[in-house]
Amino acid sequence: MSTTTESTAAIREPSGTNGIGVPDRWYNVLADRGLELPQAQQAPNASGGGSVSAAVPKALVRQNLPMRAWEPIPEPVRDAYRQWRPTPLIRLRRLERELGTTAAIYMKYEAGNVAGSAKYNTAVAQAYYYAEAGVQTLITSTAAGQWGTAIAAAAARFGMDCVVHMVPGSYDRKPGRRIAMELLGADVRRGTETAPGRSTALSDVMSEAIEHAGQTKAARWILGGSEPFAILHSTVIGQETREQLRAVGEEREPLLIGYLGGGKNVGGLGLPYLAEGGTARLVAVESTSYPVLTRGRFRYDATDRAGRSASAKMYTLGAAFAGAPIQAESMRYHAAPKLFSVLREEGLVQAVAYDEGPVFDSARLLLRTEGFLASAEAAYAVHAACEQARDPRNDGQAIVFCLSDHGHLDTDAYRAYLDGRLEGRVPLDSEIE
Repeated sequence: MSTTTESTAAIREPSGTNGIGVPDRWYNVLADRGLELPQAQQAPNASGGGSVSAAVPKALVRQNLPMRAWEPIPEPVRDAYRQWRPTPLIRLRRLERELGTTAAIYMKYEAGNVAGSAKYNTAVAQAYYYAEAGVQTLITSTAAGQWGTAIAAAAARFGMDCVVHMVPGSYDRKPGRRIAMELLGADVRRGTETAPGRSTALSDVMSEAIEHAGQTKAARWILGGSEPFAILHSTVIGQETREQLRAVGEEREPLLIGYLGGGKNVGGLGLPYLAEGGTARLVAVESTSYPVLTRGRFRYDATDRAGRSASAKMYTLGAAFAGAPIQAESMRYHAAPKLFSVLREEGLVQAVAYDEGPVFDSARLLLRTEGFLASAEAAYAVHAACEQARDPRNDGQAIVFCLSDHGHLDTDAYRAYLDGRLEGRVPLDSEIE
């Protein structure tokens, strides 16, 4: 066996042979870097339409604070992780040759679990803590469906009921996602359409889920997807990546890439590299149609359209922002995660934005060269990795991107791409509050 083949096999192997085990700690960048999140403010409309119970388990509240840099992972959560972790790190040599680059491109593949998504890392952890607190029903909102599937699977694992409010467009176009959630025992509900001429976004469906949770006994609305503790739970990704790169003799400081969304995949991959003063470059990728980090303002704003949840200080385009109906449903949100907003302010993360068309071109190239179909969201990380690899300034650079979700249940997005029906659009300055 050649040296190249041996190295590739060691990287691809998801268990045992390369000596990589399941991490026993999560990384808290707030504690390690001495950062604090701005305090949330009272929800503008908390008294109307049913109030939401904000009883987040104390363990999760503590994980949002700068208390300790390394948080022990409870054994029931580690036991769940062992079903699919460690996940493969794959050197994409065919893609490198196609791009004509001297950079080394690696893909951390996080789609090999029941949810098909990196979101399951935190869904399992959150469900465990809510079950320990006596919660019987988890109620959440989902855009493309990955988060809803992850919560449905995690609720089933810990014996809880689950209700998922789904963005109408995804509910109609992604029957595979609905079927997966229903098979897992979830009650999946179609979000209500908004005013004519305005597309329904995740923030609208969040408002419905919050109201429902406030009216349901022993239930909790589980936002979770963009909370700092959700990103913390995802840091098993980056810890494994460091060990896997070392195992194959990769000594170069990597460039780390993930799509923004709720911050779990890009944060999970990149934040462990900031531990103890680390200086690795961390790139969050977003859509030019929803340029929250690249064009938003850092200020207080509502996290849902109706203003039922608390206001947070974050990079935002304005809660009333109505962007284009892009295929990456999970990126159709008006604001950046609170943690990533602070990291952006501190200069610890970079941000880039791309149009839909080139993003899908790169996703198609990955499929044709390496055989992996990315979700519409993960396609943004694929494209950013290709663009960085093409940049002469990155000659010889190690580039790692997180393929956080597979696209096998989201092929409606690729149908729109093949049919020339992509609707991404760069917003005018006047549209951004």
